[in-house]
Amino acid sequence: MRKTEHFRKHHDDLRRIVSRLEPMLDPKSVAADPASVSRVVLDLFGKFSIHLAIEDGTLYPKCAAHADPALRRTAAEFQSEMGSLSLRFDTYKKAWAGPLAIGRDPGGFVTATREILGLLKARVEREEGRLYDLFDKAA
Repeated sequence: MRKTEHFRKHHDDLRRIVSRLEPMLDPKSVAADPASVSRVVLDLFGKFSIHLAIEDGTLYPKCAAHADPALRRTAAEFQSEMGSLSLRFDTYKKAWAGPLAIGRDPGGFVTATREILGLLKARVEREEGRLYDLFDKAA
């Protein structure tokens, strides 16, 4: 079993949530039923918050302290480029905390959600494409 298997499973879970959420991202649909989209967003909040906390609290520190210079360098590069994602996600969570907030500005919600999903997907793709494989080989 790969050392990153748990993180990869989280990514699969996140992809499933994103695949449920993306088709809902139409301002008219959101305005008509903000509660439905809010339930999916709450799933995303829970899963992604846990994933970020575990990765940022365990995986990245292990990479930073590892003997393999390529792994250390890659992890540092990723943290530098993507380190603000946790803060941006927290801001997103506060802005769109439920159906009332979503229903007040469906267009803004759709724009903000597409942006945060783009950042999430980019992080997942980069981690799986480079970091996880380096970590598994070095472990």
